[in-house]
Amino acid sequence: MLCVIARLSPDASEKLLSVREAALSLVKEQAPFYGHITIAAYLPEDDAAFAEDCAKIVRACPPFSVRYERIGLLSETSVIAAEPSCAGELRALHRRIAGEFGVHLDQWTRDESWRPHTTLIYDPAAELDAVCQVMRRRFSPFETRISRIEFSRVEEAGYRILDAIDL
Repeated sequence: MLCVIARLSPDASEKLLSVREAALSLVKEQAPFYGHITIAAYLPEDDAAFAEDCAKIVRACPPFSVRYERIGLLSETSVIAAEPSCAGELRALHRRIAGEFGVHLDQWTRDESWRPHTTLIYDPAAELDAVCQVMRRRFSPFETRISRIEFSRVEEAGYRILDAIDL
């Protein structure tokens, strides 16, 4: 799977790490945090044409801002996430990519049901409602600028960044 991700600024990542750290004692060991919002996840193995065409779409995109509004529970995937409002250029970029490649994207990124977020905790065994409450107490809404889009390959043991485009 090849993902198109909006990379968060170091400042935004630090703010979200602080929220995440408030609840780490309540969950099992977590994967390292990589501050991003997944815009699209392309499923076919033959992804060279997707990467090339998607890069053209991304290069036409100016830097943009997102505002993290809340900490939410995505119960269907056992994830607690920071959720940005989904307006403006983030939504427009997703629509352009999904409009072109939607049939080949995963169920979470292929259409208007896409829910942009930054995963903070994944733990199917945890009492996620309680963990989420702890994190909400630490969270304050904030805005950040997105000026880099990356292409990452999901691998058995994590992911690998293949390319990046500065907006």
